[in-house]
Amino acid sequence: MGPSESRPASSRLTVRVSRIAPIGLDTRLFELAALGAEPLPAVAPGAHIDVHLAEGVVRQYSVLTPLSAPTSYVIAVQRESAGRGGSRRLHDECRVGSTIQIGGPRNNFALNEAAPDTLLLAGGIGITPILGMLERLRELDRKVHLHYFSRSPERALFRDRLEQRADCTIHYPAAERPTLRSVVQGADAECELYCCGPASMLQEFAAATKSRPPHRLHLERFSLLPIEEPSGEFTVVLVKSRTEVRVRDGETILGVLRAACIDVAYSCEEGVCGACEVRYLAGVPLHRDAVRTAAEHERLSTVMICCARSRSKRLTLDL
Repeated sequence: MGPSESRPASSRLTVRVSRIAPIGLDTRLFELAALGAEPLPAVAPGAHIDVHLAEGVVRQYSVLTPLSAPTSYVIAVQRESAGRGGSRRLHDECRVGSTIQIGGPRNNFALNEAAPDTLLLAGGIGITPILGMLERLRELDRKVHLHYFSRSPERALFRDRLEQRADCTIHYPAAERPTLRSVVQGADAECELYCCGPASMLQEFAAATKSRPPHRLHLERFSLLPIEEPSGEFTVVLVKSRTEVRVRDGETILGVLRAACIDVAYSCEEGVCGACEVRYLAGVPLHRDAVRTAAEHERLSTVMICCARSRSKRLTLDL
């Protein structure tokens, strides 16, 4: 993780922790309230915020839009003992009344509210962006169904809101539990599909949806993709700056641009927040971020410069 002087995509806001409440095993809700009467930036289902915990410690959490208000955001944080330390800081050090800094909301997992039919798939803590989508589609009276996969009833978040609803199915481990593949296969060909959960679930989702239109598939990851192929040195061409820089093995595009004093937006430097996304104009990027699929990047002509490499010898950016 880079130093905290890293420049986020949006300005920081100081908020007060107004409520902390347990929800499920090892998971707590944190309500982050504005310091004054002015509302916080508007937030839509699927959006997340950067939470600045200490020098160089920035983590991303989905905003629970059904529980939030114009002057407060609510996030759910699962304590990860083997994680990078962000969740432990919030669980062990954060108290009601504490002030912390956050970034304004960004949405790389936006909901298509006009879709005639939507299938929502969530696993574990992945329910946090999905819950807002479900509630919003209910408001719009759209056709929607949520399938929530949980390791146990005790770990199923918002179980009281989801159980006994015709548009929700919670799956616990059992011999007769359907697979994610079987759930996806039962969806209409024109259905919009959203998936958020652990890596194994996302891999199963990708395998189960290979024949479906890419623009109807939406997923959100929590970690970088592994490098599946070698990528040697390459040149990055910046058309607006009229500059070329060399990116060697072990370096990142972002790191090289920062060293060259080129002003670019960034935050987490780990490919999970989306702050460093830029358009590419030529070349073939090798995507590794957890924000978009390769198909989405190709459709939008975008690349996350904090972690992407290049399959081609030259990669031209709109910078």
